[in-house]
Amino acid sequence: MKGLFTSELERLWSQKISWIILFFIPLMSIGSVKYYLSWNERVSPGQPDYVTSLNFPIISISEHLVVSFNIIAIILISTVIANEIENGQLRMILIRPFSTTQLFLAKLATILTTMFLYLTLFWILNTVAGYIFFPKVDTLITFLDEQKLSLTAALLYNVKYFFACFVTMISVVSVFTLLGSISRSTMITLGAGVGFIFLAIAIPQLLEFSTQTIIGHSTVIHLMYMSIVKIQHTGIAFLLSSTNNLNSYIILVQTVYIALFGLIAYWTFVKRDYFI
Repeated sequence: MKGLFTSELERLWSQKISWIILFFIPLMSIGSVKYYLSWNERVSPGQPDYVTSLNFPIISISEHLVVSFNIIAIILISTVIANEIENGQLRMILIRPFSTTQLFLAKLATILTTMFLYLTLFWILNTVAGYIFFPKVDTLITFLDEQKLSLTAALLYNVKYFFACFVTMISVVSVFTLLGSISRSTMITLGAGVGFIFLAIAIPQLLEFSTQTIIGHSTVIHLMYMSIVKIQHTGIAFLLSSTNNLNSYIILVQTVYIALFGLIAYWTFVKRDYFI
């Protein structure tokens, strides 16, 4: 199993697209620095959204998770699963003495390991950039409850936020792995993934306009946070808030995403006949 995982990882990193994404990540960080330096000119110091050395990694990744990292995930799954199904490479792997379950787990571990690497690199770059380009502070004001955290508590909050981001990516990868397993081509997987991201962004936006209708406000909020992209954008702040009752609901939604879509993706992958 370890050898299969290593082989999958080597095959992914032999593809140019993996290195292109790796070199693209510093550009994402540079773009965030330029945007939020401009943003700070319009926001008063002391406000939760005023960007400092401590909250820059959080603010930057909350924006890039929604589009950039979700698109990176669908590209990886298209490369690791859909493309290998399309060109018959996966059939050749299955000639070797590995079961489809072992292959599925190795591919999933390869995708998650690579996503973790990309997220970690982005987080480290933003931490360094935040220290260099933004005002250095020793307290962090949280977004929702506006608590002032000490330096140690702020660093711990950053670590929790990072791992919460990675958990949302596991949810997204579960969905995209299902799309890759049922699709018959790379283009279909990419199109379906982009369509999923678009709907996951658009539906919560449409629901926000429903707050003035017969639908109750609490119901609307719960429906909005059924979207994994909405959780990525603002739900993680709710999750880490000490005064919000959505914490358990957001954990439940993510558990359902990982368990439900992950199991269906597994079942689809292992039941598929790759020798037709």
